[in-house]
Amino acid sequence: MTQPYVVFDFETTGIDPIKNEIIQIGAIKYDENDQEMGRVNQLVKPTHSYVSSRITELTGIAPADVVYAPEMKEVIGSFVDFLEGHLLVAHNAPFDLSFLNRAIRDCGVEAKNFEIFDTLAESRRLFKRKSHKLESYKAELGVDVRSHDALNDCLVTAKLYQKLLAEEELKKAKTLSADNTQGSLFDEADESITEEIRRALNLPITKDLVYYHKDKDKKWSKYALTGIRLMAQYSVGYSLIITLYDGQKINIHSDYLKEMQKVGFVNQELEE
Repeated sequence: MTQPYVVFDFETTGIDPIKNEIIQIGAIKYDENDQEMGRVNQLVKPTHSYVSSRITELTGIAPADVVYAPEMKEVIGSFVDFLEGHLLVAHNAPFDLSFLNRAIRDCGVEAKNFEIFDTLAESRRLFKRKSHKLESYKAELGVDVRSHDALNDCLVTAKLYQKLLAEEELKKAKTLSADNTQGSLFDEADESITEEIRRALNLPITKDLVYYHKDKDKKWSKYALTGIRLMAQYSVGYSLIITLYDGQKINIHSDYLKEMQKVGFVNQELEE
């Protein structure tokens, strides 16, 4: 028996969460007995990127398919509500989480702290095989669906997750948190921005760290950071809770925080 979980996947206009956007949301909610409890399959209209012919060939989603779809700001709130209170399962979770965190920030939705299970990282640890791409598991899992469709990929990921749990009798996601791992570096009670933490997160060593926020009028504001706390480690990067000078706490991926420290970050954002 597992804990209740939601398998989710996004199709996007590209691989960069700063330049590209989500164009399809797929998610399936399961109870602790692996019984489906609900699903989401939603096309999303991009607002600052486009659906290229390469993306159409890969996903089957054409520009015309998303012209009349809702924008992210119209659907992200209900999607976060759908996820809340459940373990999140994804194949190559850092990729999907980077887009989810970006959408949450851009749309002004309250950030949540989620527990994450990455089936890609876990399958690499448990299985010796040539490929760990999701589509390479379809035949042995008995799932005959077209790949690179967000909902279809959720069906495959769910079966893979269940196989991984059975393989090692896992009862919960293998996540790093402040109270069980990395205690010397990321202490739950200590949010100090030390040189050690800066080096671990590839952040500038000497200059003050900053956070940029874009409001609903697309105006940027700059805030100084006073604290950093690790929430989870993924195959690539970390999920962080940062504290701003006014006490506000923000959930952010370490790679995006690193991008914000670059000279010209806001100008780059305005150009995209």
